Amino acid sequence: MNKLFKIIIFVFWVSILFIFFKYQLYNNGTYKIINFLKIYPQYSVLLFLIIASLRTITLIPCTVFIIIGCLLFSPLEAFVLATIANLLSEILLFFFTKLTLSMNYQNKMIAKYPKIYNVIEKNTVQILALGVSSPVVPSDVVCFFSSLTGISFKKYVLTIFLADTPIILLYTFLGISVKYSIYVFIVTLIVILVLSYFNFKKWNNQISE
Repeated sequence: MNKLFKIIIFVFWVSILFIFFKYQLYNNGTYKIINFLKIYPQYSVLLFLIIASLRTITLIPCTVFIIIGCLLFSPLEAFVLATIANLLSEILLFFFTKLTLSMNYQNKMIAKYPKIYNVIEKNTVQILALGVSSPVVPSDVVCFFSSLTGISFKKYVLTIFLADTPIILLYTFLGISVKYSIYVFIVTLIVILVLSYFNFKKWNNQISE
């Protein structure tokens, strides 16, 4: 049963990637997804949540869906939908890691990247929060290794929600500020760049210890 489940998950993942490559969604994918959602306006919210929640499978950054949300929905809707979708995507990654990867494969990954794993294992919550709140840190990689450390599901979800939500809010505000004031856009962009810089410095310090 466990083997069959893994095969189903693998086939599902390959199918999603096939669809994205077949319809060239990695080439100007933002506009293609927007146009697709506009075709079905009554289902746009649901379809957005589904597509954005699968971003860890499609390997599309969260920022892309924040932009799409800002262009399609009201600021509040864009923020709420992007927050929910991003949280769902990391939850899927958590269960994917737990349910489909054998202990042998997990140990191989740990052996391949011992430094990253050891840093995350020592300060799982802190590194997880740092990873998901910084655009220059590979957040999905951090989430993946965090799930290998044995962090509880509740702590995992709560950490991502508390750390990532303010960043999504900033990106949403950055997106909508273009329509209203270039000065607000510049200030918001500077805030994001400064936060990214300090988060990246913290990340490097943690890794180099």
